[in-house]
Amino acid sequence: MPLHVALIFMLSLLTFRLLTTVIHELGHAIPALLLTKGKVTVYMGSHGNPEKSMQFQLGRLECFFKFNLFYWKGGLCVMHEKDVSVRTSFIVTIFGPLLSLIVAGIGVLILLLNEFGDVTKLVIFALIFSCIVDFLNNIFPNRDTITLHDGTFTNNDGMQLLTLWKFRKSYRKFQLGNHYLENSEFEDAAAIFEEGLKFKNNEDIFYRLAIYANLMQQDFEKAKLLQDAFTKNHKELFETSDYINLSVIQSYFEMYHEAIISTSKVLKEDPNNTDMLNNRGYALGMLDKHTEAIVDLDKAIILEPDFAFAWNNRGFSKLKLGQLQEAYKDINYSLQLDVKNAHAYRNLGLYYFYKKDYQKALNLYQKANEINPNTLLLQEYITESTFKLSD
Repeated sequence: MPLHVALIFMLSLLTFRLLTTVIHELGHAIPALLLTKGKVTVYMGSHGNPEKSMQFQLGRLECFFKFNLFYWKGGLCVMHEKDVSVRTSFIVTIFGPLLSLIVAGIGVLILLLNEFGDVTKLVIFALIFSCIVDFLNNIFPNRDTITLHDGTFTNNDGMQLLTLWKFRKSYRKFQLGNHYLENSEFEDAAAIFEEGLKFKNNEDIFYRLAIYANLMQQDFEKAKLLQDAFTKNHKELFETSDYINLSVIQSYFEMYHEAIISTSKVLKEDPNNTDMLNNRGYALGMLDKHTEAIVDLDKAIILEPDFAFAWNNRGFSKLKLGQLQEAYKDINYSLQLDVKNAHAYRNLGLYYFYKKDYQKALNLYQKANEINPNTLLLQEYITESTFKLSD
């Protein structure tokens, strides 16, 4: 294949990768608007991230477009109506990949019924190819989870369709719990999902959701009890999301070796999962494996430059390695991204402790204490600074 032809094809694929996402998400959005009365939000180029996105609204349709050609995350369609039937959800879900297939079919007909030059044929073929790939990637169930911007998880369309079939008897409860999740009403979501454990055919899915909802409301004790029961009864059904939840629980209870095993299982399947890179980097840092930790955290920051926790955790490891000025830059930038991160104030206090400015360190520790008194190592650091000041 001549070089210029190959370049045209590759550029066409890159362009149609974006266009195919628009087609796919409109395939979800159009039936959602026709079959529900609530607002419908579509994200293109992200999994629910409205930040630094171009926004526009057409009636009940709200769109966010986040352009990043080389780190394109696909898209997401969200229905805001509280009570959506199984039938409506099934139609909305299946029409995403179906519209891609329909566009591919139209492209094939155009090629067959018309005479075009070689370059035009190649461009149309690239669109057909992109749409068929989108259809195949989404219509077949895939157990790998997709992490959304708000920290929640979802699956590809095929897996969602399979879940809808499994949930046909308990779907109302499932839908209500998800509505609470989407609105960050985690206590109500946890209660609904725990009630759903009585549906034995779907027990594993309600366990996952109940664990996740409890993690989101920071009820780690309850999450651990549910996770232990789930692991005992359904270990053979573990998916990527289960190891994600498990790693968060293990880190909270300072089971860092176990957390590294769990995060590594996720990263084996999804090496660019920034949450798991950050979590493993954090666990490695807690085990004083700071050089290894920085490798994971560097990658997380490259993939997601605004990831405040990764900047902060990298700053902590740099502090422990004696790289004080580099650590200060990381921690300070983390606080610019998230001014309510108690761990970042703790780490900034640790920086001033190492600089022997014990009063400033104590002030920052107290700031962290106001935000979250249960921040790991914080009380130990407060005692240490207080002792230095009284010495």
